[in-house]
Amino acid sequence: MSIVKSVATVTGISVLTRTLSFVFKIYLSRAVGAEVLGLYQICLSVFFLFIALTTGGLGTVLSRKVAESEALGKSEKPLAYLTTALVIAMTAAAVTLALSYILLPEAYLFISDERAVPLLKIMLPALITTTFYIVIRGWFWGTKKFGIFSATELLEEILRIAFTLFFVSGVVSGIEGAAGIALAFSLSDVLVALAVFFIFVKKGGKLKGGVPAKELLKPALPLTAMRVFGSAVSTVLALILPQALIAAGSTVADATATVGRISGMANPLLMAPNAIIGSLAIVLVPEMSADNAKGDYAALNKRIDSGIAFAVTVSGLFMTAYISLGEELTSFLYNDLPSGSYLAVAAWLMLLIPVNQIVASALNSVGMEKESFLTFVPATAVMVLACVFLPRYIGIYAVVVANAASVIIEVAGSLFLLNRKIKLRFGFLKAIIAVAVFAFPVKYFIRSVYGLTLGTGEFGALVFAGTAGCAMYAALVYGSGLIDLSAIRSRLKRSKTV
Repeated sequence: MSIVKSVATVTGISVLTRTLSFVFKIYLSRAVGAEVLGLYQICLSVFFLFIALTTGGLGTVLSRKVAESEALGKSEKPLAYLTTALVIAMTAAAVTLALSYILLPEAYLFISDERAVPLLKIMLPALITTTFYIVIRGWFWGTKKFGIFSATELLEEILRIAFTLFFVSGVVSGIEGAAGIALAFSLSDVLVALAVFFIFVKKGGKLKGGVPAKELLKPALPLTAMRVFGSAVSTVLALILPQALIAAGSTVADATATVGRISGMANPLLMAPNAIIGSLAIVLVPEMSADNAKGDYAALNKRIDSGIAFAVTVSGLFMTAYISLGEELTSFLYNDLPSGSYLAVAAWLMLLIPVNQIVASALNSVGMEKESFLTFVPATAVMVLACVFLPRYIGIYAVVVANAASVIIEVAGSLFLLNRKIKLRFGFLKAIIAVAVFAFPVKYFIRSVYGLTLGTGEFGALVFAGTAGCAMYAALVYGSGLIDLSAIRSRLKRSKTV
């Protein structure tokens, strides 16, 4: 399958998955409110911290090792790598689950809203099943079975929505609200794990042999540390931010609602471009790993340049909409204005977030996990400190400052290290600068159209302003040469002959 077809496949499924997730988040925000969403996000952040401990960078390293083995014609290696990865991950999951239940009574000491602890207890068993299918999906990823890789994610979302609707609706006596969401999370995870294993067996997969654990652990440890730190940051946001806001005068309910507004309302909008950008990053990892294994740094460099330029251009479209109509969007979608104020400010981060995604994938693809970790540590430390100390001064916007400082440090460090290995061309800088410049005229144009069409109603004004803004942004992008339509048409024609 060509890279164009692969990206198209993953993007199509990813867009559907994220659309379902986004629409369901709107339903949940209106059905249970920001406070219950906040409780769920607190539990989710702790759960993902544990998942980072169990799988860490194993999925990414496994996909890279599998892709390299297939590129070099070592057909027996992929399943051997998978077997070892499963042994490592499932052992870690069992130990983590046991320790988490032993330490659960102490959770009341660091979780600001004690109502979250019983929910966490419901979700913890999913550590086993989530760890299992993450590793199996890493094998699908490395063997370039992108359709299956993405389809299992879609299945997970569909099952989670179905179970949540069932329990939140109160059909089962005594289970509703946050408890229903937590139970739906665990049950859907079990079914997804079974489905992933069934597909794996049907595709001829089996466990065999194994490789020395150090072949996976050595490159995975830096990535695992990064994932743990990254998840710890989310946990800090979910646990420490409410405490800092309470110390500044907020009530427990308001502080928990703030977490719900950031994680459950604003962040899904900020992450919307990932339906496309994430698909590109997924497809690029095996391709870049193969380029690196063959020593073809020219091709690798070209993939990085074009990948970042495309990702920033896509992200910029969403960014201009959010900085223009942040409050109006969240007011219409969630019936919540404060989350929109946060969204409008945080949207500027969308200039660098896609850069960080592609560069991080490139570092992992060329075996620079250790170097990637060295840039991640100071970036994460700055983020944690900002989340701890700034809320008392600037409230919810401390999260924006923390994320901005972190991503700037990480991107700068990663580019410096990657440049030392493959001598980057930095052609993507044109896209970043152009998108940043385009944001200003597009913002004022969108605001003007919104004001002129407000008489058609809130929804009508959003549609008119959004459509007009997209058209203007597309015209500026095309006029500046950021998107080469002739090259795209040429690739599509070639892909049809593959």
